Amino acid sequence: MDNQTTQKSNHNTQKTIEQCQKVLGGIISNADMARHSTSVVVKYAKNSQLADLLAGQIEKYDDYVAKAKQLAKEHGIKIEMPSGISKFFVEKSIKMRFAFGTCDSKIAEMMIKGTAMGIIDLGKLLSRANLISEDCTQLAKDLLTFEEDKINILKYYL
Repeated sequence: MDNQTTQKSNHNTQKTIEQCQKVLGGIISNADMARHSTSVVVKYAKNSQLADLLAGQIEKYDDYVAKAKQLAKEHGIKIEMPSGISKFFVEKSIKMRFAFGTCDSKIAEMMIKGTAMGIIDLGKLLSRANLISEDCTQLAKDLLTFEEDKINILKYYL
């Protein structure tokens, strides 16, 4: 291998690591914020079926965070966790929206809107990551599929 080929290979490797870092960071940010938001919203669910559904989603989001952290560790990538400030504002926003009462449709609508934002953000990251490893790509796609399915299930409560 000549020097130019080696430099190009090293550049691609570095780019792959950077892109994996962005995507894994996006997965963690998306799943962690969704988990936190859902854990706040579930307290307002009076319908036991909806509450159980949301509780199951919290567990699933925990799994995605854990898997993304594990992949980051395997790839030697350092990921920063989302700040507590953004979680604080999300929690206050949810409490304000539900201050005058809640119903299944209001909860479902809020969850669908938040999930759609997460899908858009993660989809953008994934579409720009052309050198990403297959395991990082697959985890992001799995999370996107989970969130799309979540929206379809929540539509029942509108």
